[in-house]
Formats: sequence, structure tokens, C-alpha cells
Amino acid sequence: MQQMAASPLVRILILLLATGASGQKQYSKARKLELREDVRRMFQHAYEGYLRHASNYDELRPLTCDGHDTWGSYSLTLIDALDTLATMGNFSEFRRVAQLLEEKMNFDRDINVSVFETNIRIVGGLLSAHLLSKRAGIDLEQGWPCKGPLLRLAEDVARRLLPAFDTNTGMPYGTVNLRYGVPKGETSVTCTAGVGTFLIEFGTLSRLTGNSIYEEVAMQAVHALWAYRSPIGLFGNHIDVQSGRWTALDSGIGAGVDSLFEYLVKASVLLNRPELLELFHEARSAIDKYMRKEDWYVWVGMNKGHVTLPVFQSLEAFWPGILSIVGDTEPALRTISRYIGVWKKYGFLPEFYNIAAGEASPNREVYPLRPELIESAMYLYRATRNEYLLELGEHMLETLEFSAKTKCGYATIRNVVTHEKENRMESFFLAETSKYLYLLFDEDNFLHNDGSGGELLSTEDDVCVVQAGAYIFNTEAHPMDMSAIHCCHAHKEDIYSSLDLQRFSPRAIFERSRERQVTAQEQWVPQCQPENYEYFYKEQDNVHAQEAARAGEPGREQSGASTTMAVDIEVFDEFQQPAGDLLVSNFERIREERELNESLQRSEVPRNQLTVSDLDEFFAQRRENFGSASEALNYVLAFMGNYTMDVAFIRGLQLYDANISSVLGTGAQKEYESRMRSLWQLYELEQQFAANIRLIQGLGLLTFQADGERMRSHLAEVLDSLDRPAHLEEQDPQDLQPRVVNASSPQLRNIREVILKVRNAYAIAMVNTTAMQEFAIRIYLSGTAEAGVRIHPLLEPTELRQEERMRPLKLAEERALFSYARRIVDFRKRMAETVDRLQTLMQDSPPAKSKGAGADPQPSKADASTVYAQTEAKAVEKAGQQEQKLETKQPTQIRKEKLTEDDSGSGQEESGSVWSQFVQTILRKTTVQRVKFDEAVLLEKTRKALEKHAHKELPHHLFACHRPEYIEGFAYRDFYPEPL
Repeated sequence: MQQMAASPLVRILILLLATGASGQKQYSKARKLELREDVRRMFQHAYEGYLRHASNYDELRPLTCDGHDTWGSYSLTLIDALDTLATMGNFSEFRRVAQLLEEKMNFDRDINVSVFETNIRIVGGLLSAHLLSKRAGIDLEQGWPCKGPLLRLAEDVARRLLPAFDTNTGMPYGTVNLRYGVPKGETSVTCTAGVGTFLIEFGTLSRLTGNSIYEEVAMQAVHALWAYRSPIGLFGNHIDVQSGRWTALDSGIGAGVDSLFEYLVKASVLLNRPELLELFHEARSAIDKYMRKEDWYVWVGMNKGHVTLPVFQSLEAFWPGILSIVGDTEPALRTISRYIGVWKKYGFLPEFYNIAAGEASPNREVYPLRPELIESAMYLYRATRNEYLLELGEHMLETLEFSAKTKCGYATIRNVVTHEKENRMESFFLAETSKYLYLLFDEDNFLHNDGSGGELLSTEDDVCVVQAGAYIFNTEAHPMDMSAIHCCHAHKEDIYSSLDLQRFSPRAIFERSRERQVTAQEQWVPQCQPENYEYFYKEQDNVHAQEAARAGEPGREQSGASTTMAVDIEVFDEFQQPAGDLLVSNFERIREERELNESLQRSEVPRNQLTVSDLDEFFAQRRENFGSASEALNYVLAFMGNYTMDVAFIRGLQLYDANISSVLGTGAQKEYESRMRSLWQLYELEQQFAANIRLIQGLGLLTFQADGERMRSHLAEVLDSLDRPAHLEEQDPQDLQPRVVNASSPQLRNIREVILKVRNAYAIAMVNTTAMQEFAIRIYLSGTAEAGVRIHPLLEPTELRQEERMRPLKLAEERALFSYARRIVDFRKRMAETVDRLQTLMQDSPPAKSKGAGADPQPSKADASTVYAQTEAKAVEKAGQQEQKLETKQPTQIRKEKLTEDDSGSGQEESGSVWSQFVQTILRKTTVQRVKFDEAVLLEKTRKALEKHAHKELPHHLFACHRPEYIEGFAYRDFYPEPL
């Protein structure tokens, strides 16, 4: 009876749960304001902790209450949190910090910084603060928002980032030195987000300053990245910005990729570039097709779309917010509900959450106070007014206060399961997490202005509107006032800079006029003929052909046309000279060259593309399938020589070992990836690399200490041994122990023994079927998702040593084999000889007179390595002393002292010999490695690359999808204003 009585209540509870009405809180305006003030207190606690304990550092360490530098040693958190002060109405502190930055901040520093992080945090933070200066009550400079100290600081930083974009593709390096540009030896591999996350900051900077280079390099980076997406429309995780080769093939919407998609949407709105929104829709269709699994988004292979990593990353939580901006709220709500479930399970979002296992991934349980989930909640609440999102915000606030708060800030959660803390508070906690939480509960904040109201501002040439919005947030939550950036762009843009003046030359105008005349003549139709004149003429041709056939006229096959006759055509050049013969000869030359190139391409490598099925068949072979060792070897060699890989495939598989470059130089990799090759040619080239490295290591060239004559004699004997085959006896191929003759010295014998060992090892590698099988497996594993393949060796080591397969190398072959080692040895020998000659010359020069009676005389002869070490130490010590002095002196004093030093000559430097002065000069020239960079050249190259994207036709339905009323006002009011 009790069970029967309880069943109606159970049904009611189930119904309430199904409708979502049960358990959801109701939020009054007063309650939302209470939560807003709780967020303000949270921010203030963390901000004051940073000021008190770490204001001279990038970030606060909240457990030890001190600071440390992370991204650049430029008080990162102070800049990152500046616009949050304005968001919360703390304008007095905003004005104090802004003035402090104007007076103290100097970015002319010899430090390497992340291009991506510096852009979103520093450039974005300074631009946002500049645009909020009027609201904060700062005394504005004449010409604001097109001028101002914070804007100049932002442009100063952005200009220091420009050298990163000077690459073959237009995609930027990941690191630059703020003073000297791209560091020497900097890797050209960067993440996808590091390529496509510049449009908001650089676009805003170009619109405010009138200098278009920033927006153009950002656009070119996106277009270049778009050109390298996979055939199924997906992006990898890391790419080589010089070659366009993908180095990480996993595709997702999370770490390393996320902000690319965010900026396609936001920059299309901010900069009025609908073509970017078209790219986003196209990218999203591939994302939904391959990555979306039951409202989760997983990681897949960029080329095939197969699942590679079934995890959710906390950085992916931005995605529902982006969907809400384009008006697709239903899938956004379904996806964010998945993410909220993970938050409620742990109280935080782990960096990686294994979807299949339903738990945080091992060693990825950290939560570094990320903002992405609350960011999406803020956007979606503005679009839907669903108070379930307010409940999420309240829950996040509670867990942060309970588990992350320390006595001087808020700490990263090392493990979301145990809530153990880590001693770090990243700057985005104040820049993003606090700001989005505050905006979620502060519905009347000025940043929610949708463009319906603003303030008129008189500029130099016109009147414009500022503080109207919509405010577009960059990926670090720095808001850009879209209304303000239109105050500067129109009257500062040089309209002639984008014109092709050659197009308006008399010759160009004449050629276009002639083209129009020819086109009009071709399209001219006589007025007296029937409308279906093409059909009429065709019928007439048939009639004439039939009449000609009956009359026996074999020459009239097309009687509709005039009779063909030979006509002499005279061709003249621009000097009115006959040019017919020259034209014909040039035509013949071009035709012959084309035929020759085609024949070379046909004969170079057979185009028999390797497939997975070919490799499967190869791995299925067994030794028992072959009657003899020769038959097995011939099969493997035929397979390796028959199948081919093109350049893009070779680069994509990443078969090349980067460690080879450290010994043989970068030229080895360029040769390896320079052209299409068969498997055998690639394998042979790898073995040649290996032989050269074994020889260099065996001769001790990497660790051999230079001490004058011994170094030169050793290198000379190495070259002599490589050049002459007389030191080798005719050897039994089965005998792997070298036998040396004509050995003049123990040192020479050792050199010849090393050469012979390497030579024999290479000969064995050329018949080592097991090594060839392993090479094929590397290709198989790099191009597929297989975890591993077991091979069955086709030949045993004893079979490899049979006489008929150990062919001795000829002299030319041996010289070609050791070409890399020979080049390195020859270079070192020439360098050693040059140093010895210079030292000899310097010994004959009299030492300079030293100042002071107690000075020690310089020795008449100095060892090169000793002098080098001494002068290097002195140069480093002096540079450190000068740098310390410069930091404490005023700029005018520095300039005066520099002039004094220049006028006095090198009197203080002449305490050493001419040789030491020479070495010091070399040291000064090589201490700082400047990279040549020309902004005008970069701009010209970028504009040329962007020409093919300038006139792209866009579909008219792009902005026609259904959107909520809020999104209409937020994103598109400035594009399609209502008629007056």
C-alpha cells in the first residue's frame, strides 16, 4: 500500500526533473548584485596580493606570497588586469596604473618572448585600456582615440613582434626578441592558434593608427594557414611556418588550435570582414562532421578524421560561447551542459577529461583557474537568459573561494580530485575569470552595450561615436570598442597606397581599350540574321558538305567558312624592327626546354605512389616464401625501388631525424625533403647520413680540441685518407675486421681503421633487409593510426655476409659516400689555417703602449685558444659592467658618454695586443645576433600575397541564419543599420 501511494509522487518528481524545473534557483536582481559584489571582493583580494608581493614580476605565487617572471618579465599581471579595474568601476586605480605604465614601461629589452602571449596579453591589454581611458576619466590627448600614450605603447610592442611574420609563408614564428627580432636558431614550428590569433589586436591597431601593416600580416597568416588545411578541411596542432609542413597531426578545438576559430568569428564582426565568418562556417562543418560525438568534441587525425584522443580539454569550453555569437544556441546549451557536469563532479574542470572512462586523465588533473567555461556561460546567459547558467556561476564562485583561496591570492588546483594547490596564479585569473564572472551577474555593465547608445566625439576631420560597443573581447578578455575604431580608420587611411598605379598608365589604358574592342567584335551579331543563327549556320554547313560530296569535291569539308589560303604576317618589335624570326626561335627554344624538363621528370623517379595495402602485403612476407637469400633480398630491393613518395608526403611523415642536422647541418634535411624519391633512395640517403655521422664521431671531430699545429695535421691526414684508396687492401667481404697497409703513423692507422669500419657498416646496410623492413614500418606508423607492427626478418645476419652480396665500393662511390664528412673536415682545416695565419701576422705587429708604468708587457706570442678565452671573459665582464652602469644613468648622460668614447678612440682598449683587439672585435660582432628586418619589404610581400583574396565573391545568405534578438544587436547592428 505504501508503494502504491508513493508512485504518484515519484511520477511528479520525474516530470519536474524532465522539464528542468526542479532544483533550479531563481535569481532576483538583488541576489545577482550580491554575487557581483562577491566577485569584486575575490578580484580585489587577488589584485592586492599581486601589488603587495609581486608587482615587479609577471605573476604572483600565492602559496609563498612572492612573484616570478613567466612570459616576458614586464609586470604582465598588472597590464592584464588593467581593463578589469575599469569593468568593475575602479577608475581611480585604473588611472594610477595607466600613468605608471606610461612613465615606467619600456619594452626595448633584450628578452625572448612568446609572440602569441605577448600579443593577446600585452598588446590586447594596452589597446583595451587605451579605448577605456575616456570612461575612466583620464585626461585625453588631443586626437584620442587615434592618439594616446597607451596606444603608442601597444604599437611599440606590436612593431617588435612584426619580424616574426617575415617568413616564407607569412605565418609567424612563435618567439621573438623584443630588441633584436627572431633569435638565431629559433624553431620554425609553432601551434595553430599561434598563427591565427592576431586579427583582433592587430586589426584594432591598424584601424586606430592608420598603419595597415598589422591587419594585413594578420590576415595573410590566416589565409596561409587556411591554404594548408587537410583535404577534409581540418587543421593540425603544430605547423612549420617556413615550409607549411604539419608537425602535429591531431586536430581538435582545444589546446593549440582553439583561438583560431574564436578569432574568425570575432574579427569578422569587429573589422567588418564577412569573409572570415565564411571561413568559420566552412571550418565548423568539418568539425561537426568528424569531431562532434554526442555533443562532445574529440580529437581526430587531420587527414582521415579518425578518433585519436577521446578526451575533453578545459580549453574547449570556449566553444559554446562562440556558437552563441553566431546564433546557434541550442547545440551550445547541449554542449555546455556536458562541461557543467564535469565541473560539478570535481568542483573544477581538469585539463583533460577522458570521455569514455568518465574521469580526469592521469597527470592532467590540474585546473589553472581557467576562464573558458564561465566565458561561455556569460555569452549564453546574455543570449538565452537561462538562469541555470547563473547557478553555474554561483557554484564556480563558491568552489574558488573554498578550495583555491590563499592568504594573498588564489592558487592553481594541482589535482581536481584532491583539490591540492599549486604555487601559481596566472594573469588570466584577473584578466578573464574574474571579469567574466563579474559580467555574468552585472547585467547593466557598460560592456554589455549593444550599440544602441554612445557618445559623440569630435575628431580632427569628423564627428564619430565612441563607447557604443559592441565590445568585442579578445581571447584574453580584453574588450575592444568597435564603435571607437571607426573614428580613425577613414581619415587616416592612405587611399593611394592600395592603388595599382601601373594600371592607370597610358599603355595599360590602351591595352584595356583594345581588349574591349576585340571582345565587342567577337560578340557582334548581324541584325538581319535569324535569332538562332548558330543553328542556321550549322544547317547551312551540312547542306554545303552534302553538295560538295555529290559533286566530288574532296577539298570542301567545311563549306560554311571561307577558302583557306596562306598569308604572310610581318611581326615588328617596339622599335619597329622585324621580329618574326626572333619570335619563332624563342618559341622553339621554350618548346624544347619544356620537352626536356618533361623527359627528365619522367625518367627521374617512377610515379608509383605507395599505399597502405602495398605495405601490408610487404609485411606479410616470410623467409620460407623464398627459395634463397638472394631471392629474398631481390624482392625487398625491388619493393623499395618500385614505390615512391612525393615531397609533401615525405615532409608530412617526419621521417627525418632532426638530430642529424646538429652534426651535418641543415642542408642535410633540405636535401632529404627536396624532391620526390623512391623508398630505396630515401633509405640509401639515410644510410649515407648515418655513415658520415659515424665517421665524424669515430674521428673525434666533435670533441677534438684545437691547439694549433696538431689540429691542422690531424685534419690534413683525415682528408688524405678520404682522398686516396691506396690504404685499403682487397678485402674478403665476409671479413668485417679491417686490414690496413702502408700505415705511416699510429694516428694514420687509427684514421684508416675508422674509415674502413664505417665503409663496411654501410655496405652491410645496403643489403640489410631487416633495416629496410624497419624503415618501411616507420612510414607505416607515421601515416596510419596503427599502434605497432611486428616484423619477421627475411634474412639472418649470417646470410647478409655472403660474398655475392658484399660488393666493394669504388673510389668515386666512396668519395660520394663521405661527402658530408669531407666538407666538414675541409671547413675546419681552412678555419684552423686561417687562425694560424692571422696569429702569425699579429705576432709581427708591435704591442700597443699601455697606460701606466706598472702595466705588464704583452707577450710576443700568444696561443689562439688562450687569447680567445681571456678576451671573451674580459668582453663579457665589460659588457655586464656597461649594462649595469646604463641602467642607473639618464638617457642624456648615456649619449654624452657615448660621444666621449667615440671621440677618444680606442685608447682604453689598447692595453692588449693587436691580436686581442681583433678577437674582441669579433666577439662584439657576434655577441648580439641581429636579424635583418625591413617593415616596408614585409608590407609589400604581404600585400602581394593578399591580392588573390581581395576580390573573393561571398554568398549573400552568410548572415541570414536565425539568431536571437540579443545577437542581432550585439554583432550586426553596425553592418546593417536600420533606415532613418
